[in-house]
Amino acid sequence: MAIEKQNGDIIEFVKQKDYIMVNNDLGGGSFGKTVVLKDPYIDELFVAKKYEPEYDEIREQFYKNFLDEIKILYKLNHRNIVRIYNYYAYENIYRGYILMEFIDGKTIDKYLSEYEELDSILCDDPTPDNIFVQLIYAFAYMEKHHVIHRDIREGNIMIDKSGTVKVIDFGIGKLVESTQADDSLRSQINRRNADTLPQEYYDKEYTSLTDMFYLAELLNRLMREAEHPDEMNFSYQSILDKMMQKKPEDRYSSFEEIRKAISKRGFVALNISEEDKKIYHSFVDNLYKSLTQYTSERQFNTSPESFSEKLQKALQSNIFEEYIQKNADVISSVVSCSYRYDNSVGIPCEAVKAFLTWYESYSMETKELILQNIISKLSTIAVAIPDDELPF
Repeated sequence: MAIEKQNGDIIEFVKQKDYIMVNNDLGGGSFGKTVVLKDPYIDELFVAKKYEPEYDEIREQFYKNFLDEIKILYKLNHRNIVRIYNYYAYENIYRGYILMEFIDGKTIDKYLSEYEELDSILCDDPTPDNIFVQLIYAFAYMEKHHVIHRDIREGNIMIDKSGTVKVIDFGIGKLVESTQADDSLRSQINRRNADTLPQEYYDKEYTSLTDMFYLAELLNRLMREAEHPDEMNFSYQSILDKMMQKKPEDRYSSFEEIRKAISKRGFVALNISEEDKKIYHSFVDNLYKSLTQYTSERQFNTSPESFSEKLQKALQSNIFEEYIQKNADVISSVVSCSYRYDNSVGIPCEAVKAFLTWYESYSMETKELILQNIISKLSTIAVAIPDDELPF
């Protein structure tokens, strides 16, 4: 009979979980190696990253970076950032393992090197524009959660077979707004072989704006060196150029500012008909009228897939109705914080259905732009803390 545990007691799972080795050398470097494992219970592949530095004298010194990577990955949950599932830390010998998402795809340099516009259209593969937008959303999310990557290079950005961009390897990332780059990592986080170097390289510092510089430098270089550079048709070169300015004060102030610049530029560039506007406003205007105020810090759902799924569920729940019976079912497709709403504002089911059909006809990049424009409109609604939440 199991002994009932009390609060504060150590909970130990004694049963061992076994995995099958699928690829015993996916890659690695001076800090360890990565392998591919299979979980026989759920028949899924995982990447196991092993921390085992090549030189014993640095094993203890950089063990904290390994633990920091675990903390960072557990903190982040975004479609464009690799997911962590488990970890095993052996602190007495400064060894460890991280079990994370297996990404079946190509590194960004290989993808862009082979990119051909016609093949992309025929296979519905992501364009350079779409890759750029996904990366900006990922780094804006990191920035919001006070995470700096610090190791932006070809092998740390992947494109999976579904066209989703994945940022990986936070081994020397930081959970702070800014950090001094110690000499032992300076050559890694400020690449000497880059075409140009930011001011931070000489100042021996690294911030989120340094991530911005190196991301732009990487994309600019890879598109220029591709086998078919004339087929890139990249729409955001002016934004990329500003991101690459040598002085941080000459760049954008944040990744969020870049995201907004992309949203405005992309939506204006769309060939929007009067019918498109009618469908959009029939849905969004009623949504805006129904949402009266936020009762906590504004937070929004930025995932086009999740947005579509929630709208679909709202329609399924009102399949025999003329109007949505509970406006919160629609509002919550976009808003993910607490709020108040006016249910007397009628949201026609036909308006929601027409919008969803229209929305689903667009590419992922355009869906993201449309959703960001909805969020921008809803962001103008006031935040009001209810009196009953005040301490006195």
